[in-house]
Amino acid sequence: MIWWTSQPSRARSERLAIAELEDRSIWLLNVTWRLANDAKLSADFEIDRHGETVPLTITYPSFFPDMPPQVTSREEVRLSGHQYGAGGELCLEIRPDNWDPSWTGAMMIESSHRLLMGESPAPDEVAVVADAHKTTVGQDIRNTNLRFILPEDVLTSVAKVPLVKIVDAQITEHLTAGRWLAHLWQIGCDGEYWNAAGQIPEFRIRKGIFVRLGEAFLGKVKADYDFMEGIVSASAREDLTERFAGSTDELVLIVECLGTVRMMSLASGTGRRPIHDYRTVLAPAAAKRLPEPYMHLAAKSVAIVGCGSVGAKIAASLARSGCGNFVLVDGDAFFAGNVVRNDLDWNSVGLNKPDAVKARITNLNPSAKVRAFRVGLGAQESSALTDSALVAIGSCDVIVDATADPQVFNLCASAARNEKKTLVWGEVFAGGIGGLVARLRPDHDPVPHAARRQIQQWCMDRGVEPPEGSAIQYDLDLPDGAPPLIAGDAEVSAIASHMARFVIDTLVRTETHFPATAYAIGLQSAWIFGAPFDTWPITLVPEGAWGPVKDENIAEELDAFVRDFFPDTTKADTE
Repeated sequence: MIWWTSQPSRARSERLAIAELEDRSIWLLNVTWRLANDAKLSADFEIDRHGETVPLTITYPSFFPDMPPQVTSREEVRLSGHQYGAGGELCLEIRPDNWDPSWTGAMMIESSHRLLMGESPAPDEVAVVADAHKTTVGQDIRNTNLRFILPEDVLTSVAKVPLVKIVDAQITEHLTAGRWLAHLWQIGCDGEYWNAAGQIPEFRIRKGIFVRLGEAFLGKVKADYDFMEGIVSASAREDLTERFAGSTDELVLIVECLGTVRMMSLASGTGRRPIHDYRTVLAPAAAKRLPEPYMHLAAKSVAIVGCGSVGAKIAASLARSGCGNFVLVDGDAFFAGNVVRNDLDWNSVGLNKPDAVKARITNLNPSAKVRAFRVGLGAQESSALTDSALVAIGSCDVIVDATADPQVFNLCASAARNEKKTLVWGEVFAGGIGGLVARLRPDHDPVPHAARRQIQQWCMDRGVEPPEGSAIQYDLDLPDGAPPLIAGDAEVSAIASHMARFVIDTLVRTETHFPATAYAIGLQSAWIFGAPFDTWPITLVPEGAWGPVKDENIAEELDAFVRDFFPDTTKADTE
């Protein structure tokens, strides 16, 4: 909505205030009001500066008076050092960050006059008007397409490189959102002076050189062909000379001079070729954003069985939290229809799900170690392959069943019980009405199969059948025309997040934050849930023995087994 259609009285007062300013000020000339094509109210005017007129326009935004008017040049010229580009808006004392709705456009015009006269107090005299505010890094780089992201602590490391010594360097670079983003990967042979492996994802690695220059080069570092040719010639290295003379590979040059670092890239081809100049963006040191106990997660391992909508979200959450080791198991592939509820996106369409989730984890936590098994537990698979996956699952500190599949649960439950490892599992109820999350700790909670029976009994004791899981809904024989009961992404995310909390609680704390073994979490008014966020704790009692099932007379049975299978060995032992 255009503001002046609902506040015509304010529009009249704005016009009157500027007319009064024109009457009393000899420097304000030729005010002419008009409506722009987008129905914004504007006024063209001129400011007299030492006998020369400066043509300007004041434009009232759609959300005036909650936002200030903008004053712009009517010509494509640079009028001021406080201007957003040639012909752009003037940055005045009154801005969106300090604007008051009671202020007027006349005040903006007066501020424009003060700025222009402050920068030119007399004919042929130039002065500097101090900044009244600071811009953010995001504001400074928003129109920059080539960016070299440099951590602040790099400067300390590269200071060890001797002056004018040319050393090998590498960057890792990728294109996203229309911007080329480069990060320093290595400086020196095998990263002698700087090595970011394990700290940054390995995108496209590009090779080049690094050199430190002293005070004599201050102001002489330029992103041009002659400067780069001079650096390459000074290296006296035939390999660099050949690459510079003509190569299909681009050559990267990183220069440090008195604490300032610049990156430039020679385009591929032969002869005098373009030099791409990157904007160096100093990245502040990463602030501590995770609780202290999370520091232990780097050494912990988690097996996630099922890399679908729930499993992928759990994996991403754990990777962000600092978990350092993963085993991923899933036999399915990722397709476009999966995007609507998964943490993955179109970049993963066509990949096997565990491979896609592995890439997602390493993008979030480059130092994480991930083993991916493209195998469906309980499916028609090689027994050896399934057994290998189960061994890897059982070696992890926590096992997560994110499949909501009873057959897979049985296999995960067996691995957890035999290896005495914590099992976390969950299920999103059909239609997204809520879900179930559970955690079973060895020698503290019932063994998995007993726990599942107890949860079923807990539901029956309340006179209600447990709702079916969303995974089962895909196979239901629904009446003609009945919509499937499918959970949305928000509901899946809520249950996955609670499962991730169970995992983290298990790995970082000796005393749990969760008093119950399982929880039924409501997201709608349905089943036993009286309202969204209605949560029912489910307390289970210990039942069954954790650990592998053993024969009662194990010593005798083992001896008989050895004698049956290795008779020659046992005979030699008795002779």
